[in-house]
Order: sequence, then C-alpha cells, then structure tokens
Amino acid sequence: MTMEIILARTSGFCMGVKRAMQIAINTAENSDQPVYTCGPLIHNPQAVAYLQEHGVDSVSDWQTVDGGTIIIRAHGMPNGSIDKIREQGLGVVDATCPHVVTSQRQIKKYSEQGYFVYIIGDPRHPEILSLQSFAQENHRLIADYAEAEKEQPPAKIMIIAQTTYNADEFNKIAQLLKSRAQNAVISDSICQATSERQKEIKRLAADADAVVIVGGKASANTCRLAEIARALCPRTFHVETEAELNRDDFAGVNRLVVSAGASTPDFITSKVIDFLKTL
Repeated sequence: MTMEIILARTSGFCMGVKRAMQIAINTAENSDQPVYTCGPLIHNPQAVAYLQEHGVDSVSDWQTVDGGTIIIRAHGMPNGSIDKIREQGLGVVDATCPHVVTSQRQIKKYSEQGYFVYIIGDPRHPEILSLQSFAQENHRLIADYAEAEKEQPPAKIMIIAQTTYNADEFNKIAQLLKSRAQNAVISDSICQATSERQKEIKRLAADADAVVIVGGKASANTCRLAEIARALCPRTFHVETEAELNRDDFAGVNRLVVSAGASTPDFITSKVIDFLKTL
C-alpha cells in the first residue's frame, strides 16, 4: 500500500516570522553598512544561514558591534535596549513580532495599574526575557501547571502567556490562578497562528500512524507541536532537516502527517516531504 502523506495546512512561516525575515533581507539589501541581529532572528538554523548568505549576521551581544545596524529579532528585546543601542551610535530596525509588542504593552499597562502579573512560559526563551522587563517588580514567571499549583495569588492579578505557549495548558493555568484571586484579568496573548497550528496537529495526529514535525530544536512553537503530536501519536519525529530521518522508522506506516513550525522555511519542509515520498 502506498503511504499517504498529509501536509498540515498551517505549516510554515507565520505572519510575524515572514515580516521579520523580509525586514532583515530588505535592510541588508539597502544598507552599505554591516547588518546584524542580536541573537538569531528566529529559532531556525537553516533560516539563519539563509539570512547570513544575504548579508545579515547574528551576534550574541550587540555591545561588541562597532558600527552598522542592529535588527531587533522577532522575539523582542528587554525594555530600554533599543535606546541603549542607539546611544552607542548604531542604527536600529525593529522586527519584533506585533503580537509580542501587544503583550509587552499589556504587561506594562497592568503592572503600572498595580496588578500582580503572572507571565506563563519558558524561562529560557528570549521572548520571556523581553516580556518580564515590561513588568515592575510585582510579577512572577510560571513555567507549567505544577508551578501554578503552588501559587497563592494576591487579590488583583493579570495572567499572560508567551505567544507560542501551549494553548490548552495556558487555559488550565489561567483558570487555576483566577479561581484563587478576587480580580483576575486573563490576556489572550497566544497568537492565532500558533493556536490554529496546535488545533490542527491535534486533529491530524489522532488518526496518524506517524507524524513528522519540521523545525528548529530551539524553536518553542515547533517543540510544542511535537509535544502535542507525540501525546496522540507516539511515533512522532521532530527534525530540522530530512537528513535526520531514518527509513526504518516508517516501516508499516500508511498514514503520515507532516507539519512545520512557524519559523520553518517552506523549502526545508519540501525537502522532508520529497524524502518521505521515496519510502
């Protein structure tokens, strides 16, 4: 029997990533000075290599740069960083995802109004480092439901998530914290593209013999997709390129689902599918 390969409709670049990539490439094309991103623009090694080929280099610390332009990556940067970059005489182009900007503003607003802000997400993720900086000292980061269970919130709280967080997990955490507070504001911060991608992989993985998730191993939204798919289909493989796939892993598979993270270029996913078609 020929294996059926189903590509998720929501695979590939989201609006924020497309925007950031285009901003970076346009900036490099129109600049006679070096162009850098502070850290990888997005969490995909192949996309970062593509940018480097087009004149956009990644540096871990903008303070090591002597001249040129710094592109603020899609995840955003800590509050006040852009002013400091400009003070050093560097040009700045802001490619922060608009959804992240909305979250930054929401956190700043409610923090200034005296709300205790709960930020739900991965403490190591650059978006979280950015979001935290927009809150005053009255905030706390929560990584998962187990941590939320330990909380005894103050009377007045605001709850917001990393834009790529697991939507179902966030809803559970938000409702738990809300039930323990007198006044709770829940921000709908998970971007629609992330939410739709997660819903689709849940539906497709439930009927699949195997699932392949394509995207960077450091990409939060891609890791979430793999996590959701694996809960429904244990035969789930998270790969960055087709080179990581093993033919033997797909023995007996009739229905194979492929999805990709929001930072995964289409040409990478196409190469994965081309390989799978040879099985």
